Amino acid sequence: MHYTCNSCKKEYPATQVNVDHVLPVVCPKQGFVGWDEFIARLFCEKENLQVLCSACHTVKTKEEREVRNGSKK
Repeated sequence: MHYTCNSCKKEYPATQVNVDHVLPVVCPKQGFVGWDEFIARLFCEKENLQVLCSACHTVKTKEEREVRNGSKK
């Protein structure tokens, strides 16, 4: 079975995709605010989930991390 990456729109086998939270579990601007918020964001509705290939997921995660680290300065 193949899945289409929501970012690059290419097809990949299941071993090369990740399920990603559209709205990140840890907000890039606020960072970790508490366990209640973390759990609420982690266990979300399916509308907040998307399929990304490993490469696109790595890029998105890196961008979120950079925003989070820049907010701490």
